[in-house]
Amino acid sequence: MNFSSLSSNEKLAVYGSIAVIVGAIVGGTVSALGWLALLAALAMLAVVFMPQFSPTTKLPGSKGSLMLVCGGVAAIVVVLGLLSILGLLSYYFQLLPLNAIFFLIAVVGAIVMGWAGWQEFQAEGGKFQLGASTAAPAAPANPQAPSAPAAPSAPAAPSAPAAPGAPASSEPMPPAAPPAAPSDPDDSMPS
Repeated sequence: MNFSSLSSNEKLAVYGSIAVIVGAIVGGTVSALGWLALLAALAMLAVVFMPQFSPTTKLPGSKGSLMLVCGGVAAIVVVLGLLSILGLLSYYFQLLPLNAIFFLIAVVGAIVMGWAGWQEFQAEGGKFQLGASTAAPAAPANPQAPSAPAAPSAPAAPSAPAAPGAPASSEPMPPAAPPAAPSDPDDSMPS
């Protein structure tokens, strides 16, 4: 693990992730979804350090998009947890001051994670890319080689006779396409 090779946004995300992890473990999870912020912080560390641990492993999206998702989830969950106990924060500081301080450290760490994810996302161009990228189909190795003849199309099925008393369809049936003639590679070459 080479910490000096990380960009400033990645370093900021690591600092925020560590603050969320330590704050969530020592401070306890206040909201019902506080564990989600802890998982998002662990996922952020995996996104940042995966290229160093396993260079052949491909992330399921761009690094900036994944950092934005992880940081955004952590920031939203922890800030909503803070808002849910905002009225009780003074009692929380009186009863369990160490837990309250570490919870606030987790809140600040989650906001830092979200900011670092946003900055990395913007540095990549601001295009959200998650999932496997779709590649264009490969071109043939030899464009001069003759292509395989097209398969003949199946003849059209005859239409069923109309039931007695039912009006006949006024749309004519399209004619069946004639089978494609195989291409001769000698015809296309100049003499």
